[in-house]
Amino acid sequence: MPFEPIVINNRSMSYISLDKFGRLRINKLAMKALKLEPHQYIVASVDVDLKRIGIAKQELSRVPNASIAKLDRRGQVSGIGKRIAEKLSLNLSQAPFFFVDIGWVDDAGVRWRAFELMEANDFL
Repeated sequence: MPFEPIVINNRSMSYISLDKFGRLRINKLAMKALKLEPHQYIVASVDVDLKRIGIAKQELSRVPNASIAKLDRRGQVSGIGKRIAEKLSLNLSQAPFFFVDIGWVDDAGVRWRAFELMEANDFL
């Protein structure tokens, strides 16, 4: 029997993940696209209809009634993952969920980096 090469998805794409504990993690490529460094503050938004998450630097966005969240050194954002899961009606027991970078979106004068929900089977 001949050897078959195994294709490994090296995840060389910009994405956000949401784990079963409700932790939101921004990968290195997404942090680079957003020009984020550890310990910076961000603002997040949710598009429920299209199942998207929008991320913007806190100092660049002027979003009324928005709460800020802080990145840690690993790219995790504390405090907003569970609220995002609730808004998007995601069952965290079925996590992880992956949101793939689809680029910049302008909405009401705020420039968001948009990430769209992808099926885990398509991502892994």
